[in-house]
Amino acid sequence: MTENKIYQYWMHNLPGIGDRTIEKLLKAYGSAKAVYFAEEDSLKKVFREDKIRKIKEFSRGWNPQKRYQELLRKGIAFYCLEDAAYPERLRRLSHPPYALYCMGSLPEEDSPCVAVIGARECSEYGRYVAQAFAGEMASAGISIVSGMARGIDGIGQKAALESGGATYAVLGSGVDIIYPLSNQRLYYEILDKGGGIISVFPPGTEPKKQHFPERNRIVAGLSDALLVVEARIKSGTWITVDMALEQGKNVYAVPGRLTDRLSDGCNLLIRQGAGIALSPKDMMAEFTILANRKGEKGKGAKGKEKKSETSYYNGLLSFLDFYPVSIDEILEKMKKAGEDIEITELLSKLVDLCMEGGAKQVGGTYFVKIADNCGG
Repeated sequence: MTENKIYQYWMHNLPGIGDRTIEKLLKAYGSAKAVYFAEEDSLKKVFREDKIRKIKEFSRGWNPQKRYQELLRKGIAFYCLEDAAYPERLRRLSHPPYALYCMGSLPEEDSPCVAVIGARECSEYGRYVAQAFAGEMASAGISIVSGMARGIDGIGQKAALESGGATYAVLGSGVDIIYPLSNQRLYYEILDKGGGIISVFPPGTEPKKQHFPERNRIVAGLSDALLVVEARIKSGTWITVDMALEQGKNVYAVPGRLTDRLSDGCNLLIRQGAGIALSPKDMMAEFTILANRKGEKGKGAKGKEKKSETSYYNGLLSFLDFYPVSIDEILEKMKKAGEDIEITELLSKLVDLCMEGGAKQVGGTYFVKIADNCGG
């Protein structure tokens, strides 16, 4: 632990001081420690007198070394721009956050990351799709980043953990504040299974509406690409999309029915040029392309060898009919036939089958057979 780290933590907790002001202070004094010991007269070149009084009052009740030790005892790591461990993805932003707090781990620099986001009040179709995409991507080695919100965000993160993959939650509160409380179990599972809880806000910070745009910016910043599963046209999801586009990230959207208001946002994104995500393989291809551009073989999603896709699809067709059958009915038929498969994996296989031309998806989670075989 460097001595300056203690004062960096103090500086980041100064009331009413943002990243831009911290940048000015460091330019003027060279280090956080120098700012801490600066005389009031010296501080006048940066602050007004009333601000200086507030800073000095705050500092009298703040023991930097004691406070930093308390932070570590809570299992919270503190990273700032000067640290080698600070995420390179965020360092590349036009205005990187000065500091991050983290419980657990940060995303690995050489591991592909995708943000899976969408509506809080999602439909069953959205739930199935989020589970299928996040689950298969996570099992292929792609880390899932999201905001641990209700709906699509949390569903995608749960699916990633169930698939044995990694997921990272960026909060609009301190990392020690579980929000929403309904995702308390998910919060602890992320930590138990090697993921991370991340925030730019100091511990103890309550979730506030004005915090979430910055939370969304960090979600986009930590990701290599962004996937929107369901979204209304006017929603918080669009803030994250705009930020991802500003950062030069590719945005993908899952298409939905024209009559479904929860699909309006995704359909509009596609109309405006977003990538169409019809299966998890579309997202995996994105990371293979990114890896090839960087000349990094093996850094894309981990490909999984499969015995015979054609044989598998032909077998799956036997559980469909020429009238719409729900995914629950298909799952029940398969289990009766001795086929052990999770619903998220089944949905992914059915979507693949549709792409192969053997079936068609109708009415959200209903599928109809349109050929006796496919892929042959």
